[in-house]
Amino acid sequence: MSIAFKQGSVITQIGPGGVLHSLLSTVAVHLENGRWGSNFPFIMHDLYQGSVSAKNADAAYLEMQKIKAGLASLSAAHVVWDIEDLVKRPPWGSVAGPHVTSMANYYVTSNGLNLVDEVIGNLESLREFGGTLDIISCEDVPRF
Repeated sequence: MSIAFKQGSVITQIGPGGVLHSLLSTVAVHLENGRWGSNFPFIMHDLYQGSVSAKNADAAYLEMQKIKAGLASLSAAHVVWDIEDLVKRPPWGSVAGPHVTSMANYYVTSNGLNLVDEVIGNLESLREFGGTLDIISCEDVPRF
């Protein structure tokens, strides 16, 4: 299933839900010692469960900044596709594109944008405009 972020009337297409799950699995294994949400509760719990509120936007934004810095210190070999099945590999195998210099730029949206930066950008918007940042199914996005 393809997913997107929705903040107000703005929708940011992410792509397959497995990509976001892999990003957060990598965070949990390498930046939280395998304990999902122990260091980054607003990202790992609230956002992953589908929504971050404006009251938690500042904290979630700071968490994503720390996540990005932590991922920048990890090579592409550190990818975790699924925390529940640590031997599972990404569908494209172990070869990352030439643009990948660390786990901070490993994940891209279906539009070719850096997923980590897209999360940060959406949280910046949430901080500025309020409301909620929600994960939605792309099937829920109305066609133009």
